[in-house]
Formats: sequence, C-alpha cells, structure tokens
Amino acid sequence: MDALIALFSEFGPQHWVVLGLILLIAEMATGTTYLLWPAVAAFLTALVSWLGLTNWIAELAIFGVLVVVLTAFGRPLVQRWRNEGAASGLNERSAALIGEGAIVTNFANGVGSVKVQDTVWRAVSDEALEAGQPVVIAGVDGATLKVKRA
Repeated sequence: MDALIALFSEFGPQHWVVLGLILLIAEMATGTTYLLWPAVAAFLTALVSWLGLTNWIAELAIFGVLVVVLTAFGRPLVQRWRNEGAASGLNERSAALIGEGAIVTNFANGVGSVKVQDTVWRAVSDEALEAGQPVVIAGVDGATLKVKRA
C-alpha cells in the first residue's frame, strides 16, 4: 500500500498527460467511446495538476469525478450524434424498396411474386392481384414484400 501511495504522490501533470494519451490510443484502437471519457478526464486532471492548486489525493478525486460525470453526460451525446449520422436503410435493400413500383409475376391466395427492377421478390397482399398488374411496395417483412395495387 505504501508503494502505491508513493507512486501517486509522485504523479505530476506529465503523468496525467501520458495516462490520457495511453487511454486515447486504446480508444482509437477499439472505437467504442468507453475509454474516451477517462482519457479526457486525465487531460483535464493534468491541467489542474499543472496549475499546482491540488495535491495527489485531490487529483485522484478530480479524475474519478470527471470520469463519472463525463461518461454520464458525454456518452449519450456521442451515441445520439452517431445515430444521427447513420444512413437509414444502409445494407437493408428491402427497406429501401418501400414506395417503389413493381409488377406482379404470379399471384394466388394472397401470396406470389413481384418483379422489382431486375429482381423477383416474394410478395403478399390482402388484395386479389393478377400477373402483369402494377403494384406499390407498402412494407417489408424479412425477405417478403407487402404490396398493394398501384
């Protein structure tokens, strides 16, 4: 325990900066934002330590409080920012088809197939449809399109 106390009592601003850089590099390697907040907290603690207003106990407390506060408030902001930037329907070809036109290739008893551009899809409808009839894609359920008359 005495060795740990001796280690932390020798902590200076340069040690906080090095800790922040290590955490930031680890964050860049993972890309999860879990280590981003402790890295920022370490940099802010280095700034406080550089001002010389505190001792090592206060610096550890400041670091701990900053990690908790930054994680609690920063993580949801970054998650919201990431979700806003995400392309909706990316890698979901069927979801991008909603509202598109198609042509019925065959249909019986509410189930059949429709041709969308150059691809034939399984389709369902509550309406009676005939081959060659134009339809509009109203929804998607897995690989099955829900269609209605155009």
